[in-house]
Amino acid sequence: MWCAEKGLTARAAESSKTNRRRALFQQSEDFLRQARDRASRSWFHSKPSATKQWAEAMTLLKEIRDSLEPMEHRLRSAALEPKSAPSDLRTDTQWEQAVAEVAEQRAQLAADISAPACDVDESRGRLLLYVPTESLMDGAAQNSTKGFFDVDNVPPWDLWIDFSDRTLVSWVPSALEEVAQMGIDVNPEGCIRWAD
Repeated sequence: MWCAEKGLTARAAESSKTNRRRALFQQSEDFLRQARDRASRSWFHSKPSATKQWAEAMTLLKEIRDSLEPMEHRLRSAALEPKSAPSDLRTDTQWEQAVAEVAEQRAQLAADISAPACDVDESRGRLLLYVPTESLMDGAAQNSTKGFFDVDNVPPWDLWIDFSDRTLVSWVPSALEEVAQMGIDVNPEGCIRWAD
């Protein structure tokens, strides 16, 4: 309901720009898969990032990223901003408390929003996992997604739902799955990934 209020729907009319981005994204995923396959079969190209296919994929992802609007403030509502900045959260207890506060505040605010008339497709999404202690904080995911992830690889707090077992769980609406995937694809340490 919170995301529906933000105008994020899976059924938004798709422009030719959106269709082009989708095609480029599929192409980049194909190149990334080829790069990983080649690296696993070759002693010369032992790292996927050293292959021509990886470079091609990064070029396509940059083109997609450049066509996106900045996202750094889109799902980081001032009303839900944690009391401590995500970069200041050091312990599991601090993360648990911050996520619980965000979820509680969102529930209170969402109670005042009338339920949108949305069908099942618009309510779909995926669970995204982020393990803060595994993050290299390199900014690659932030750069490739124009701010969906922050410099520390943290997803936007409007989407936080739980912190358990050293892991932040966020819900990503289907309309933003491709953007989140772009961050996952360039995250070398794998601290952000989809839940199985």
